Amino acid sequence: MKKLILLVATVLMAINVSAADKTLRTSKMLSDHMVLQQNANARIWGWAAPGAQVSVTPSWSGKTVSAKAGKDGAWEVFVKTPAGTFKPSTISIKSGSESIKLSDVLIGEVWFFSGQSNMEMKLGSGRNAPVEGSLEEIARSGQYKGLRHLEVAKQTSTEVMEDAGGEWKVCNAANSPSFGAIPYFMGSRLSECLDVPVGVINCSWGGCLIECFMSKEILEECGEERMQDAFDSKVNAISQPMVMYNGMFAPASKYTMNGIVWYQGESNVNRSETDYARRLTKMAELWRKDIGRGDIPFFIIELAPYDYNDGMYGYQDETGPTLREQQFLASKQIPNSGYICTNDLVYDYELQQVHPSRKREVGERCCWLALNQCYGFETVQAVSPSFRAMEIKDGKALLYFDNSQAGLVAAGDVVGFEIAGGSGQFHKADVKIGFFNIEVSSPLVPNPMYVRYCFKDFEVGNLKTAYGIPVVPFRSDSPVIEQGTIPEMNFGRMRIRSTEVEKED
Repeated sequence: MKKLILLVATVLMAINVSAADKTLRTSKMLSDHMVLQQNANARIWGWAAPGAQVSVTPSWSGKTVSAKAGKDGAWEVFVKTPAGTFKPSTISIKSGSESIKLSDVLIGEVWFFSGQSNMEMKLGSGRNAPVEGSLEEIARSGQYKGLRHLEVAKQTSTEVMEDAGGEWKVCNAANSPSFGAIPYFMGSRLSECLDVPVGVINCSWGGCLIECFMSKEILEECGEERMQDAFDSKVNAISQPMVMYNGMFAPASKYTMNGIVWYQGESNVNRSETDYARRLTKMAELWRKDIGRGDIPFFIIELAPYDYNDGMYGYQDETGPTLREQQFLASKQIPNSGYICTNDLVYDYELQQVHPSRKREVGERCCWLALNQCYGFETVQAVSPSFRAMEIKDGKALLYFDNSQAGLVAAGDVVGFEIAGGSGQFHKADVKIGFFNIEVSSPLVPNPMYVRYCFKDFEVGNLKTAYGIPVVPFRSDSPVIEQGTIPEMNFGRMRIRSTEVEKED
């Protein structure tokens, strides 16, 4: 009997020792159902016993790549991925007697989404405002077999954390309600258009400041005065500088991705709205450096109309439009960036709803812009017209726009334009749409000097291209956006290319 007890104890001890020795693991972001970036050297990483040899074998090539774990146990390898395919693959990882197998791995496009609540907003549960059309999308979501979603777990730290949490989920009616609405709409449409799987990673936190997703070094470079808040437990996480960068973005940035979409700024209205462009530009530079794949696309979603302060329609201060102006300025400063205008995507009753319901159009515009700027679909018109120059002639202001070659239209009378003379007192303007320009005037302003379009906290515009892409709100007297030159107007057939007009022979 004693021998039997001793034998059992020995076996149990061996099992416990074996369990303790199981040190091989991958990042939590690497799991079944994930999507790896196509035609890339995709990073596979994790931890093992210090000095241990780790081998990684993807089923699509059968070629093994090896690495040696460092003193801290960390290891990483890069595996070459093929062109996108819906055929599931596996990845086998071994170290000594330990092994891990990742199954149902797809190859396609990977996009990273971040920001605050409008990006975090789930397809199945809006914040006091349901996502328009969500029930139908959820019911039909199983058709997007190539769409996979990972939500980065919320965690904060004053030091860069080792790993980011999350779980890859397939797209079906059971899972899609928990998907970020904008990532879902962009990812599903992109998968459909490109005919490849698309993985979307949502790394957002409602209410956060941009400073939360910036590093200590970049914040100090920008002159951030509230760095001590990061170390104060009494300060809400959404107001603590650098803690989400350290806890979420930095560890998540190891995942190989092909583009970034940023939707944030509501919390920076009245905080750093006049310095937002510089901070966002610095953040984009930092993120791309961390990701290590050069100037991958960086898209900025414009803040939708919302009454940020006084609740009096038409009498808001200008902090909201100033922040939007800074967003647009950042899109001009950040290389290989894009701007998604949302000025038309709210209803009048959403005056005091900071979470507008029309997330489908936002996500789809992200998709159209990606197709146009990143995947060579030049016929997909997706870039918003933006103010370029103004000419005063016969008591009228003639406005010229970039990216307006498809022509400008409006449903009914154009709304949102104001005009002012030397006094700076703005009046509602009369608007005529020409082929090459917009004519703006008012009998109350015989000598116009300034023009504004939807430059308010809440003003829903209706001036768009023939493809339905809205004009970016602006003010002609902007202190931050340099005006371009006025094109020379000639007779004959013309073709307009962004900032120039050419006459065809």
